[in-house]
Amino acid sequence: MSQIVSRLSDYIKHKKLSVRQFEKSAGMSNGSLGKAIKNGTDIQTKYLDNIIKEFPDLNPTWLLTGEGDMLLPPTANEPEPQYTKGSSSTENLVQILASPSQTGREQILKEEVLRLKQTLEEIRELHDKGIMDTLKDLLRKSDH
Repeated sequence: MSQIVSRLSDYIKHKKLSVRQFEKSAGMSNGSLGKAIKNGTDIQTKYLDNIIKEFPDLNPTWLLTGEGDMLLPPTANEPEPQYTKGSSSTENLVQILASPSQTGREQILKEEVLRLKQTLEEIRELHDKGIMDTLKDLLRKSDH
């Protein structure tokens, strides 16, 4: 297998992506990387630029030569993800997944988990109140 393709396969596994997700993000044709992995062949060099742009944490030196770490360290000038309180969970999860910073993702996830816990507690309280109100109504009706 091509060394670059082998390293891409390692990166995909590390990121817990499917080969198809990776291909789609990198603008590759369906099956082009999957076939290269399966057959031990190279990919077209035109895809390398897209891969580097779409996966900014992937170390290009490591990809091409195998030297250095697979992932680039987060940079200080990375924009912090914009987490919007009150947004839907789906929107926030999209922001989390798009966040380039592991620390930023962790912070957003912690905030989202806390928000979901609070929402769940509110739902439980409403549910319990509803049950209590229903029981009180039933008791009132049975007293008459």
